[in-house]
Amino acid sequence: MTADGTGARPALALSGSNVTGDAPFSCALRLAGVVHEARAPAGQRGDLATLAARLCDTHGVQPADVGELRLDLGPGSYTGLRVAVTFVRFLQRFGDVPVLATDSLSLLATAALGPAAAGSRLRPLLDARRERFHTALLVAEPVLRVVEPPAALPFAAVLARAGVGDTFVVPAAVEAAHGAALRATGAAVHLAALVTAAALFRPELSLEPATSAQLEPKYLMASYAE
Repeated sequence: MTADGTGARPALALSGSNVTGDAPFSCALRLAGVVHEARAPAGQRGDLATLAARLCDTHGVQPADVGELRLDLGPGSYTGLRVAVTFVRFLQRFGDVPVLATDSLSLLATAALGPAAAGSRLRPLLDARRERFHTALLVAEPVLRVVEPPAALPFAAVLARAGVGDTFVVPAAVEAAHGAALRATGAAVHLAALVTAAALFRPELSLEPATSAQLEPKYLMASYAE
């Protein structure tokens, strides 16, 4: 994994999963240890390639300068994930740039991280529709460790897995519809907002190298969520 610090080559992070419903596309550029961000306004999908190009231009970075790409693979927006993954595959194919990837449940979990988060049991939760919910269990140690891998479950199964000491990390729509039921398990609920590509540079987040063939997006309503 590329070191985060002065002297490292620029790294570009991209996200189209829109897990919190307020950033259709977002990108972030880590340059000399500082993360700069750009995102499409809520309600406007925008163009990811243009967004990334403008961000790089603003900071004097040429495509050939980018030494690393970061990406979340979903679950999330069908269109957003297709665009982001295709864009990264193109850059990887023609630029031979290393890619680090993670899932968007881990990305969502970063919203609940803070100075006192060590040891926290985090359950990110996304509505998969079709009466299923995407969820996982991660523990901050301080790097997020997956205890229960991502799965698409009926809501009753989600509730059965949770208890006192757990924290559900949810976007506003899930909190509004299901917050009371989640709290009834004894778990806490953390409302996440504006989770963007910048979170892909959080030091607590674990990412894995990915080849073009491994960059397969996970959609909210895919067959595994039925």
